Amino acid sequence: MARDDVNPRAIGRYEVLGRLATGGMAEVLLARLVGPSGFERPVVIKRILPHLADSREFRDMFLDEARLVARIRHPNVVQVHELGETGGELYLVMEYLEGENLAGLARRAIVRGAPIPYGASAFIMAEACAGLHAAHELTSSDGHRLGLVHRDISPQNVFVLYDGSVRVIDFGIAKAADRSARTSAGQLKGKFQYMSPEQCLGKPLDRRSDVFSLGIVLFELSTGKRLFKRDNELLTFKAICEQQIVRPRTLVDGYPKRLEEVALKALARYPRDRFQTAGEMRRELLALSRELGVGDEPREAVSRLMHQLFDDRIEAKRDLLRRVSAGSAPTLIPPVETDSNVQLPDATLISTSVERSSAKLPWTRRRPASVAKWSASVVFAGMVGLVGWLVARPPSPALLHKIRPSGPIYAVAQRRPEPAPTVKIEIVTTPPGARVILGGIDRGLSPVAVHLPRSTQSVPLALTRAGFEPARRDVGASEAQRIEVTLIPVVKKPVPQPARTGAVDVPYFP
Repeated sequence: MARDDVNPRAIGRYEVLGRLATGGMAEVLLARLVGPSGFERPVVIKRILPHLADSREFRDMFLDEARLVARIRHPNVVQVHELGETGGELYLVMEYLEGENLAGLARRAIVRGAPIPYGASAFIMAEACAGLHAAHELTSSDGHRLGLVHRDISPQNVFVLYDGSVRVIDFGIAKAADRSARTSAGQLKGKFQYMSPEQCLGKPLDRRSDVFSLGIVLFELSTGKRLFKRDNELLTFKAICEQQIVRPRTLVDGYPKRLEEVALKALARYPRDRFQTAGEMRRELLALSRELGVGDEPREAVSRLMHQLFDDRIEAKRDLLRRVSAGSAPTLIPPVETDSNVQLPDATLISTSVERSSAKLPWTRRRPASVAKWSASVVFAGMVGLVGWLVARPPSPALLHKIRPSGPIYAVAQRRPEPAPTVKIEIVTTPPGARVILGGIDRGLSPVAVHLPRSTQSVPLALTRAGFEPARRDVGASEAQRIEVTLIPVVKKPVPQPARTGAVDVPYFP
């Protein structure tokens, strides 16, 4: 049954305040629960997109996600309050997370010119490992392990709250033994840049696939560089399965050796060479976080970092929660993604021989010459298979199985050319027409583009526009970037009105 309430005012007993995000299968709404004696609580509601609401496959996936997440009771996994149904349509009610995902955290670090401390990166990823390990250990009612695999670990699905705690979210495509929705052989699900080699090849997965994805996220969070992003899916798969991984210490001066070892072990191409559980990886990261300076209260250290980077967002969300608690409609709902047009630079991936790499670097295995020659033919056959997958999805298992990872090879980055002396900073505001003061100089009205001398120091940015709250940022000048700022309207205090009697229509504010 198709639904007509594309923008509903209420779902079940929850009042809908606005839309937070829309994904491939579902939309995420901000809502509030109104209880007795003036009780108000913000919640997040996830429901299937209208054009998929009649699909049995997507209903089964949605129910599977609800059943799985509701059974994982762990402080590092998002909490589910309720699975409901109204008008024949399912919805999932979850806790409202007052924080940011790791994609937004990494981008904001670039905008502010303040790299994330290594100890904070290690602690955040240790907490993500803890939540994921709890999911991997989930058992059925008779005590048998379900073999759950998240399959979509990415920066978007690890959330850091402003109080420093961490949550793993979005188990929408998780694989478990008792799922009613099944994935066809060879069908790929997940974000391509964060897949494991075995996931790219459509092979059976276990928890070690999620460990590889954790390794990618750790690499990117701690270096500020994208690891496997390429121009298309075919090149992304080739990079994951065959290309050599740059050592973090060749990208970032002073990168801790032991943190590099943890990242590269998680990124071993063969599952047998990785951490065998997320719990094992967590132990290494926790020990490292203390060595790298977060102290005895790492959660407080992460909280301070979040408050330094997201002072503007914290205030906007506090205003939202105040309005929710007061029973009024929010004037502005902060988007889920922050600084969405700021892109992390790509890590340099180079090709060297297997023999040269294996002679110097850990977790590699030297292969006979005959195997190397055979691998070249396999690579060619595999590329043909992947092209077929891109033309007609899902890919044919008969083609995909021909491609094999070339082994866990790590490379040293080649010397890169000297960077340009200036960087381009684009500043865009919503609405436009804001006065831009960058580095103490009036740059005109937004949108504007300014060229600054390349520097590791941040530059203050101030934005003013009549009728809107002033906005301030610290802008990093080490990389070219585009900065988008949504200005918050000045809230005028309501003029007291004389009391009236009789019924009064109360307007709805979406």
